[in-house]
Amino acid sequence: MPTPVTGQIRVGLIGAGLIGQLHSMMLRYVADRTEQSVRVVSVADISHAAAESLAARWQDAKALASAEEIIADPSIDAVWICTPTAMHRKICIAAAEAGKHIFCEKPLAMTAAEASVMAAAIKASGVISQVGLVLRFSPVYNVIKAMFEAPDVGRLLSVTMRDDQDFPTRGAHASAWRNDPSLTAGGTLIEHSVHDFDLLTWMFGPVASLYCRTRNLNGADGVEDFGATSMEFAGGAHGQLTSIWHRMIARPSNRRLEVFAENLFVACDADTLGPIVFQRGSGANEETLSSSEVMDRFTEKILRERPYLALIRDRLMIPYAAEDATFIAALKGACDPDPEFAAGVAAQRLVEAAYESARMGVPVQLKS
Repeated sequence: MPTPVTGQIRVGLIGAGLIGQLHSMMLRYVADRTEQSVRVVSVADISHAAAESLAARWQDAKALASAEEIIADPSIDAVWICTPTAMHRKICIAAAEAGKHIFCEKPLAMTAAEASVMAAAIKASGVISQVGLVLRFSPVYNVIKAMFEAPDVGRLLSVTMRDDQDFPTRGAHASAWRNDPSLTAGGTLIEHSVHDFDLLTWMFGPVASLYCRTRNLNGADGVEDFGATSMEFAGGAHGQLTSIWHRMIARPSNRRLEVFAENLFVACDADTLGPIVFQRGSGANEETLSSSEVMDRFTEKILRERPYLALIRDRLMIPYAAEDATFIAALKGACDPDPEFAAGVAAQRLVEAAYESARMGVPVQLKS
């Protein structure tokens, strides 16, 4: 078992873009509610202005030009890797070899093979690691998962999910690198719906086979903006995932999930917090769990499963806060990291199988 970090956890943030800024904010929430148990001491980015701007949010934090400078600092306990995907592998392996604990954003790498090499380096070094599959901390999905774990719902029949957002090179998710095949692992399936592949297997079990079709309307080679994936779960249910990057900048990033079991139907148009519509086998009409009822159920569930999150109880509606607080707790020895790095590798392999199916035009069997 890795040795827990004692005292204040000193963090190096690698990448000062949108997701780096978000993690900085979440770490601030954790610090303010845990007697300053964590502090960002350095920020690195190829844009010095971006690094300076983010470092200025933490007292005495340094703005650096490279990940190597952060990794070389013996005072830093952990790194958050928040760079474009193509940079993850090199940074992760160097950090592991330097004994830094690692939080890495998704997708882990440009390929599943690269992700496996990263996982091997982490295992060899013995550092603690976690991957940014944040939907596992979503209130609505935790509540829906619990609803289908009840013994009276019968067998799972079908799962249908749509994941759509404006093409993420502008608007709220503006990241020009997402249209650069040298920096991104692909398009909507890997850079966005890797969350969905992980979520669906976390909620409903492993996938036995899948068939996928993709389209590319945006013109960047290898950056698809549409994917339709049919899945057969090992437990016998059928799944359908539609992933879309569109051109409606005013439309917020959104997901819709519909699930049928023999005795239960559930639908939700929110991917964090919102109402859940459901109908039970004996009920004549659909009913609705309000957002506040969802939050009450989620709070009870998450604090029962993860009691170490009680310190950020007022921020549990923000999945990123719960995600980062979990990793901080793991570094302190209060829990295991979750989702662990292996979950990121598994999700990437699943997306890679979807890409293989789309290339070959045939279903792909998944290894058990």
